[in-house]
Amino acid sequence: MPAPEDRILTVSEVSVIVKELLEGGLNNVWIKGEISNYSTPSSGHVYFTLKDNDNQIKVAYFRGASKCNKLGIEDGKEIMVFGRVSAYGKRSEYQLIASEIQVTGVGALLVEFEKLKKKLSDKGLFKEEHKREIPYPPNRIAIVTSPSGAAIRDVIKILKKRYNGLYVLVYPALMQGDEAPKQIINAIKDINEQGGFDVILLTRGGGSMEDLWAFNDENLAYAIYESEIPVISAVGHEIDFTIADFTADRRAPTPSGAAEMLVPDKEEILHRITVIKDRIASSLESIVSLGEERLLKLMQRYGFKMPFKIYEESSRTLDDLKEQMKKALSGSVDETGAELKLLKEKLQLLNPLAVLKKGYSVVYDSSTGKVVTDAAALKAGDNLDIKTYKGRIAAKVSGIKKGV
Repeated sequence: MPAPEDRILTVSEVSVIVKELLEGGLNNVWIKGEISNYSTPSSGHVYFTLKDNDNQIKVAYFRGASKCNKLGIEDGKEIMVFGRVSAYGKRSEYQLIASEIQVTGVGALLVEFEKLKKKLSDKGLFKEEHKREIPYPPNRIAIVTSPSGAAIRDVIKILKKRYNGLYVLVYPALMQGDEAPKQIINAIKDINEQGGFDVILLTRGGGSMEDLWAFNDENLAYAIYESEIPVISAVGHEIDFTIADFTADRRAPTPSGAAEMLVPDKEEILHRITVIKDRIASSLESIVSLGEERLLKLMQRYGFKMPFKIYEESSRTLDDLKEQMKKALSGSVDETGAELKLLKEKLQLLNPLAVLKKGYSVVYDSSTGKVVTDAAALKAGDNLDIKTYKGRIAAKVSGIKKGV
């Protein structure tokens, strides 16, 4: 083992040596891969990760923002980068310093995403008529997320600030990685079996397309679609879209946006109540003022100034009407009495008994009971029943005399 004093290097010297070795051996190379973690700071530089199925390398493209925008560079695209491999000593990382970029096609993940999106859309999982209304505000909320993530802290903070009296259940689950879809699916199923919740919030913070890939799982899409409890998806940032967003009953742009979507702001409610209260008070004041104005106008009228005089005049008018009615009724009764007397006399004249009283009689054929009006209809020996004014006479025909 050599003595330490033979060759002692500083960390910076080692970094320089590594950098020289890398740049000497990998200078001016083309590297092909898929973009992730794409970012463009205000400096105009571009930073992203170039990866394949097994490995990745960080890329720096200085002052390349303008060209990348023209090429439509974004996460998920497959590109070729020309440059030199160098070391970044401050972080002990090696990276590719790009000098040229060419787009070769859409990345495999993005292709897979679009393929699954079309498949599920064709099967009707994204149809608006299947979307259910979210109770507003809900009483019981189930949140499926990582209990240690920033997303749940933001959601709980905003819910507490905006509204009181909520019951919130945090159901822990992985939010990225191969096991994440299975855990999220189980969480949704368990919450449905437990029941009693108004809404399920599925949320996590932002990340690369790879970080959010768990939410592009086909089985998870069906679990959301088949959930009896409405589901809100709040995954990543506003620009991030996943299959879960399209399948859910509603999408929120961020976890914080989901919390604001779920419940109203109590301060805003109090403000609205105050505004309504002021409007009611103002309306009541207007009604009272208008009533007072109308009452003052009525009090200026003749009737309010001299009510007793109006009463006396009305009483006098009423007495006159009574007298006129009495006279009219008296005359009508007299005329009616005379008419009734005349009718009685006419009826008396038509009364058959009155005729019999004068000595006339009615002859009936005893065998038929019919009135005899023609003597020729009888013969000797026929029995007769003769009605007089008082009583009846039984008689027998002894002979018939012709003529009147």
